[in-house]
Amino acid sequence: MIHLAHPEFRIHPITTLKQDTLTIGIIDYLNVEPLYYRLQERLAGKPVAFRRGVPTELNRALVAGEVDLAPISAIVAAEMADHVAVLPDLSIATMGAVKTVLLFSWMADPRELDDVRIALSEESATSVALVKILARHFWHVRPRYVVEPQDLTQMLRRSAAALLIGDDALVESAHRREIPGRGQPYAFDLGDEWLKWTGLPFVFALWAARREVLPLIADLDIVPALYESKAEGLAHIPEIARAYAPRLGLPVGVLTKYLHDLRYDLRPRDRAGLLTFLQLALPLFEPDALLCWHPQDGLQALFAGIEPANAVVAECRA
Repeated sequence: MIHLAHPEFRIHPITTLKQDTLTIGIIDYLNVEPLYYRLQERLAGKPVAFRRGVPTELNRALVAGEVDLAPISAIVAAEMADHVAVLPDLSIATMGAVKTVLLFSWMADPRELDDVRIALSEESATSVALVKILARHFWHVRPRYVVEPQDLTQMLRRSAAALLIGDDALVESAHRREIPGRGQPYAFDLGDEWLKWTGLPFVFALWAARREVLPLIADLDIVPALYESKAEGLAHIPEIARAYAPRLGLPVGVLTKYLHDLRYDLRPRDRAGLLTFLQLALPLFEPDALLCWHPQDGLQALFAGIEPANAVVAECRA
């Protein structure tokens, strides 16, 4: 098993924000756009601020108390379980190929990646943990890892494989370009690899809130606004794709299909996939520790009544 406790993830009390102001984090990738559709309009006039960043930036900001509520890496939400609550029915997940969490490799089979160097994106926590778990337990290889900025050309100059996430991965997967002087690398979708192994969806991100601001979130009606934005955003995916296409330089149809293929709920099978992942990634993880919260229902165990892929977990722990 792999323990990914981060030394910088020490929970800090909120000291820099006014207690009556709520700061919401937004991942600066296309995949969250449907969930924030017209959210700023819905919250206009309320003491709410927004902060954009890549997943690892929002992870650190939530830990430090610089944001109060944000979509963060699922593994970090688990590591912060004593200090945060997860909002139900909100996630970024996939059943199979996701197109934005890709391992580009000079090897035609990931099972050939033994004792080689793999460059990992500095923008990810969950995907980094996932590639390490797949390497050890599914591909049965033990590569060496290094964390680097997301630049596929630079990453693959010194490494046998490179993990790319987010919009950069989507662009690279669409173009499938050649690396100067090296040719075209192979690409493996980690969502697809996880499905082959476990038969379950994979949850990359959860909406987590610091527990001390839950009363403020309730007072400002943030949760209903998020659910309304999600429902309207999912009904307007073609419009979102059309607005975002110039930023990535990709066809609207490619972005529309990508957004339609994602899962934004947190249903029982999503939770089963998440629980399986967390039990493999964090040896000391206690399922009852991670709670979800709704203004009407209060705090409840996220994994109540959920069973992981026990055969997979047992095999890895043997």
